[in-house]
Amino acid sequence: MRRNVTVVVLYLLAGVLATAAVGYALNALHTVLTLHYGAITASLSIAGGLLVASLLAVGVALYVKNRRRPDRRLAAAVAAAPLAASLVGSRKLGWRTGLVGGVVLLGLILGRQFAQGDDSEK
Repeated sequence: MRRNVTVVVLYLLAGVLATAAVGYALNALHTVLTLHYGAITASLSIAGGLLVASLLAVGVALYVKNRRRPDRRLAAAVAAAPLAASLVGSRKLGWRTGLVGGVVLLGLILGRQFAQGDDSEK
């Protein structure tokens, strides 16, 4: 618990430092643009750039939100595949075959439950 809190605090500190660095970089850019184009043009250029960046972030967020989610049944089958392959690969086909069948049956039941849950979320 203590280690997790330390990691979260360090991430927050890194975020604050990165935000400050971006602020100083924008200030430096404003200074350079002011020397070349004037204060009003520099401010409008930075505001326009930040607006374009925010619109781009919103566009990416909408794309990620509306993208189709991967099938959970496929993920469950891929996760159980190494176990099933190691059990089937052995020469003794007694209780291990039953276990593989149980894993496949459990995967089918859970897959149907997850699939039915996805339809109700919409």
